[in-house]
Amino acid sequence: MKVSIIGTGYVGLTTALCFADSGHQVLCIDKDLSKINSLKNNIPTIYEERLSELLKRNISSKNIQFSCDLESGIKHGQIIILAVGTPQNDQTGEADLSYIYSASIESAKFVKEYKIFITKSTVPVGTNFEIKKIIESNSGIKIDVVSNPEFMREGFAIKDFMEPDRIVVGIENENSHKIMSELYSPWIKKNYPILFTDILTAELIKYASNAFLMTKVAFINEIESLANKIGANIKDLTYGMGLDNRIGKAFLNPGPGVGGSCFPKDSMALKFIAEKNHENLSILNQVIESNFLRFKKMAQKINDKIKNDLPDKSSKEIAILGLAFKAGTDDVRMSPAIEIIKYLLEDNFKIYAFDPEAIANSKKILGDKIIYCSTLEECFNKCANIAILTEWQEFKNIVNFDNFKDKNIIDLRYIL
Repeated sequence: MKVSIIGTGYVGLTTALCFADSGHQVLCIDKDLSKINSLKNNIPTIYEERLSELLKRNISSKNIQFSCDLESGIKHGQIIILAVGTPQNDQTGEADLSYIYSASIESAKFVKEYKIFITKSTVPVGTNFEIKKIIESNSGIKIDVVSNPEFMREGFAIKDFMEPDRIVVGIENENSHKIMSELYSPWIKKNYPILFTDILTAELIKYASNAFLMTKVAFINEIESLANKIGANIKDLTYGMGLDNRIGKAFLNPGPGVGGSCFPKDSMALKFIAEKNHENLSILNQVIESNFLRFKKMAQKINDKIKNDLPDKSSKEIAILGLAFKAGTDDVRMSPAIEIIKYLLEDNFKIYAFDPEAIANSKKILGDKIIYCSTLEECFNKCANIAILTEWQEFKNIVNFDNFKDKNIIDLRYIL
C-alpha cells in the first residue's frame, strides 16, 4: 500500500520504517529540512535500537522516501498518518493540539479524492472527529478517520511495533475496517492481536493504558521508600509481588520517578479530560502528585546520603550517571535525572554528568549549568559522590573501576 506519514519524530519515523520494512511504499513528510536531509543521507535523527539498520535497508530498497513537500505526500498516500507532536500545556496539563490541527488544515488544501487519515499521535477523546471536520470542511472531499494509537516503549520501539502485544484500531465504517486490515495484513498473518473498536474507545485506551502503568510505577516507588525505612529488601519484595499473575512482573522496578514523553504527559491530559467531563479521577490525581514529589524526594535522598555517609567529604559535588529518562534512548523529556538535577542545582551542587546518548539533548535544557563528561570513567573519577539516575547497562561496569570502593554510590535504579 502507499502510505504517507506527516511527522518524523519518535513515533512517525519508527512507524514509517516498520511499515516500509513490511513491504508498504512509505513517504515521510516533515517541515524540518535538516531532518529530511539527514534521513535521506542514512543519518538517523533519533537514537533507537535497530533504527539505523532499518533506515539503510529501506532507503536501499526504495520502500521509503523523505520530503518536505506536503502536497506530494497527500497525493502519494491512500493512507495519511498524522504523527506530529501533542505536547502538554504547562498551565492546564491538557494536550496542545495546535500542531495536529495545523497539519490537518494544511493537508486539506491538497486532498482531491477520498483518503483515510490515521492518527498515531496521542490525542484527547473526540479529536479524530475534529480532524475529520477540519479536513472535510476545508477540502470539500469526504474522508474517513481512524484512531490507531501507538504503544511503543522508547528503547524498544521497533520491537514493540513489529511484535506488538496488541494493535488497537478505532474505525467508523466497514470500508475503514477493510483498508486497515490490508495495512496490518503482515501482522494479522502472524496472529498478533488486533482490536477493531469505535474511535472514542480507541482514543481512551491509549490514555487509560499509560495512566495505569504510571500508577503501577508510582505505587512501587512509594513501597520502596517504606521498605528502605523498615529494612525490607525491595528486590525480593518486587520479585515476590511479580510472581502473582494478577500483578505481573512488568513495571515493578523502583526508580527516581516516572519520566518520558508519554506517561506524565498522558496522565495529565487524562486528568484534564476527566475534569472537562466533570469526573474526578482521584487515584490518578494522587499518582500525578506522588510522581512530582518523587523527584524532590530523590534529590533530598542524595543530599542526605552524602551528609551521612561521607561527613568528611560532603562538599556539594556529585557525578551523575545518566541523563536520559530511561536506558536505550536519547530522550530527556520529563527525565527524572534532569528534574533531580534541577533540585540539586537549587541546593548549590556542582554537577558532573555523563550519558552515552543524551548529552546533546540535555544541553538544550540545562545549558552550561552542569559539566558534561565525554566518558563514563571520566565522570566517575570527578568526585567522591556518584548517583546513578538512568539504568544503562554499561554503568554496571563501574564495579570494576579501581577506586570503586572509595566512592559513595547512590544507585537510584538498583542496577548494581
